[in-house]
Amino acid sequence: MESGAKGLRLTACDRLAIARGLKPGERLADARARVPDLATALHEPENDAAMLLRLARWAERWSPAVMPDAPDGLMLDATGVAHLFGGEAMLIADIKGQCGRLDFTAIAAIAGTPPAARALARFSRQIILTPGNERDGLNPLPVEALGLDPETSHTLGRLGLKTIGDLCRVPRSSLARRFRRERSTSVLKSLDEALGLADCPLDPLMPEPALVVRHCVMDPIITHEGIEAILTLLAQTFCTRLANAGHGALRVALKLYRTDASRAVVQAGLARPSHDPRHIVRLIAAHLSEVDLGFGVDAATLEALNPAPLDYRQENLDGAPPAGGIELAALADRIANRPDGAALASFRLIESHLPERAERFAPPGFGETPQSPLPPPERPPGAAPARPLVLFDRPEEASVIAAVPDGPPVRFIWRRLARRVVRAEGPERISPEWWTTPPGASPPRPRDYYVIEDAEGRRYWLFRAGLYGEEAEASPRWYVHGLFA
Repeated sequence: MESGAKGLRLTACDRLAIARGLKPGERLADARARVPDLATALHEPENDAAMLLRLARWAERWSPAVMPDAPDGLMLDATGVAHLFGGEAMLIADIKGQCGRLDFTAIAAIAGTPPAARALARFSRQIILTPGNERDGLNPLPVEALGLDPETSHTLGRLGLKTIGDLCRVPRSSLARRFRRERSTSVLKSLDEALGLADCPLDPLMPEPALVVRHCVMDPIITHEGIEAILTLLAQTFCTRLANAGHGALRVALKLYRTDASRAVVQAGLARPSHDPRHIVRLIAAHLSEVDLGFGVDAATLEALNPAPLDYRQENLDGAPPAGGIELAALADRIANRPDGAALASFRLIESHLPERAERFAPPGFGETPQSPLPPPERPPGAAPARPLVLFDRPEEASVIAAVPDGPPVRFIWRRLARRVVRAEGPERISPEWWTTPPGASPPRPRDYYVIEDAEGRRYWLFRAGLYGEEAEASPRWYVHGLFA
């Protein structure tokens, strides 16, 4: 019951109350006059909404696209799903049976449009309406089946338009004259959506996964070993479909649907796209011991949240020729997906001219498409590496003496030690990223990089910031940016 304008009224009635002649909307005083021993409870809408949301997540066992239809309904996208349950009639039977086990009375219907399915479920005994037959199936139903507000439905009834068929036979121009523009637009929009003449997309709780496979069992599974066996079956079908599409998964989710209308979700991320079923099972199985199975699990789905084209460029750990690029990535996956939350990061190349900005630490791939870096400078075969193994986060200033102003260093002082240069290679000019300079700031200066070697055989990566002879610029300054092995 809930409080209304004229006192307390019944909000909902169970079967026994309905059998005694009570109905929702009736005043509580009148109901108790007819049924003195009536048991009542206050209506708590927030609890109803929470329960509906819980049921919507549980209903993903039938479809990945589920949306709550307040106050007491659910909308499921059954496109391409019904055959997994033996057809549309068997799907409806399974929905009713599973809800009956939870003491919920489910009234289900399937139609080509969401409003048509809602209308059938709430106002008709017909449960299946094939696409294209919406007009014939909805004509006998009252206008309330369109989901209009009570005032609009009452007005249509006073005009003699009591069924959807009556409404369809009225010229649209005549309907617009009888209603205000906003209300006539609302009526026509609802009618067109129900008949499939206008789009009415669902807004599911979660984005529909790119790939999902399902498995249901007759008797609930209460052991983690049984869940792992189901996971193995799902992974075989899952990876076969990925391989046929030439894709691999970057993030996967195992959803377990318990018999008490709740679910558990186990996710795993992969460093590189993979369709290896043993690897996926191993990653998810490591977390199954933490899952509470409750009174048992009777359905499970395995979903690919963001598949990507396969990449075969990764080399093996032992230096052997590439064999699919899974060994090193698999090791990274096992470390990063450990239950204790082990941290793992690798360098990610970034498109930037400046060496100190050309890479960053990031998780090794997980769900992220690698960026295409700028190509490195071309060097002759057998030449020394163009970039040092040790690169400083910030270049360190040095004092340099050069034979000529624009020439390579012959001596330099860095970290308070003087070094004599015996060999030098360069320069390699790197232009500044002028587009990253804030308005009003001094423009960046070009850099000339040199690879130099001192008398002790140590090799450095130095650069001169700025050019000699630049107008309105300070003298060029030298920096040490890295060290070679």
